[in-house]
Amino acid sequence: MLTIICGCMFSGKTTELLRRLEEFPTPSILAVKHAIDNRYQADAIVSHAGKALPAIAVSGAEQIQSLLRGDLEIVGIDEGHFFDDTLVDVIRSIIQRGIHVIITMLDRDSWAEEFPLAVRLCSLADEPVVKHALCARCGARADRTQRFTPIIDGSMVGGPESFEPRCQRCWTPPPEPPPNGTLGVAH
Repeated sequence: MLTIICGCMFSGKTTELLRRLEEFPTPSILAVKHAIDNRYQADAIVSHAGKALPAIAVSGAEQIQSLLRGDLEIVGIDEGHFFDDTLVDVIRSIIQRGIHVIITMLDRDSWAEEFPLAVRLCSLADEPVVKHALCARCGARADRTQRFTPIIDGSMVGGPESFEPRCQRCWTPPPEPPPNGTLGVAH
């Protein structure tokens, strides 16, 4: 089974992932995050509210397969948009082993363009979950991520100092064009 939890930043995606993983006995869980996501802790999936679960940081999706064990019931992957397209085949392989996969990811970049990886994974999902936040400007339902900070070295990893949720009316695209093919962007 594949569950995708997607939406804009600050919509509660990671909180929902952690809540779902808590339903399983700890030895049957594999929690994974991309190594580029070092915002809170390098060795844990951490929500913006500070809730955390120990996790293994990997630099690519193919490394997840080497972490699989026979006693796993579930694999939780946070911030899937940091991975490249090989994540699709890795997830298919994990599901074929009878292991439930839950993945969180942004569905759109800071220019409101859909992440192609999110589109592909949502089309495969048994349970697609779309989360929304409240617009930081007007309080309406937010489905976009507003970026405040410049792109430095192609990376746009950040938290509340760099991003906030916005509704379509309050959102404005960043001034510079989106980087092409940059790994690890939360753009």
